[in-house]
Amino acid sequence: MNFVLRTTLIFILLFFLNNSVSSAQEIKDNSITAEGGVDFLSNYIWRGQDFMHKGTIQPYISTSWKNFTLGMWSAFRIKGDGTDEVDLYLSKSVGPVTLTIYDYWSYSKSLPSKYFDFNPNSTSHILEAQVLISGGEKIPLNLLGSYMFYGDDPSRSVYLELQYVRPIKEAELTLSVGYQVKGKYYGEKASFVNTGIGFKQPIRLFDKIATNVISNLTYNPLADKVYFTIGFGFNSL
Repeated sequence: MNFVLRTTLIFILLFFLNNSVSSAQEIKDNSITAEGGVDFLSNYIWRGQDFMHKGTIQPYISTSWKNFTLGMWSAFRIKGDGTDEVDLYLSKSVGPVTLTIYDYWSYSKSLPSKYFDFNPNSTSHILEAQVLISGGEKIPLNLLGSYMFYGDDPSRSVYLELQYVRPIKEAELTLSVGYQVKGKYYGEKASFVNTGIGFKQPIRLFDKIATNVISNLTYNPLADKVYFTIGFGFNSL
């Protein structure tokens, strides 16, 4: 997907966000909510892994009904040798527990793949089961567990992450520590692979679209690498 097409899609999404808030409020009365946004970041770092994006555009959209959420998240590189990505997910919340099934799909010109190829020997999809336990406002700790059970990770990796989320006025501070329990997706052995500090500061630029300045400092202890990410994001109010 070339840069002009990506940029066009992003502006279409922003237009949709700015003009669909009133409609979303009407839908909200029927217990259906919709949310969308886009982040522009300096690089794409996930769970201590560098996905080789020299500038990345990450649009997302989701809809929720009762305790179910269906969503899509993507990452398109502006430059770099990495792959582009389109992810789908379905989640169900039960009290403090959220259960999610993710479908991660990556593609590039140098690594062509077909979206509907789910053959375990050739697919570029990874299916993952997640469990997230949230402590809520009284206990600002989250525990995430994930298992890549099918697709382009034959080692079937298991990952655990402890998150501490603290609001600071309107901003949000996140501390996280991630450990690979099993597999080789994040590294060659069981180890801590992700420690990070994230900060999100909202600023008001538009009436109906929230704007955030985003920064993250990530250290991968196993790879002994440090990454710094900075950027900004828009999402519907």
